[in-house]
Amino acid sequence: MSEKEVHTSVEQRIIIKFLSHEGVKPAEILRRLTAQFAEKMLSKTQVYDWHKKFSDGRESVQNKTHARRPRKRSCAIGYRRDQIHSWMTELKNFRFGGKNV
Repeated sequence: MSEKEVHTSVEQRIIIKFLSHEGVKPAEILRRLTAQFAEKMLSKTQVYDWHKKFSDGRESVQNKTHARRPRKRSCAIGYRRDQIHSWMTELKNFRFGGKNV
C-alpha cells in the first residue's frame, strides 16, 4: 500500500493543531517548527493565526473554499467582430502595402 503524500503546510497545521490542544504556546510551536522545517515552514503570522483558529475550536486543517474571481480571457473571444475585422484589415495593409489581395 502506498503512502499518500501530505503537503508541507498541511503537515505543519496538523502539528500546530496537536500542540495547541496540548496547551503549547504559539511561540514554542514556532520554535519547534523552525527546528523541524527550516526554510519550508509557515510564517510567524500563519503559525499564530492557525494556533488561534485551533484554540477557538476549528477542527479542519484544510483551507476553506471560497469563490474566486473569474480569470480574464486571453484570446480573441470576447472582442467585438468589428474590432477583429479592423485589426485584420490593418494587418493586411501593413503586410501588403495597402494592395487589394
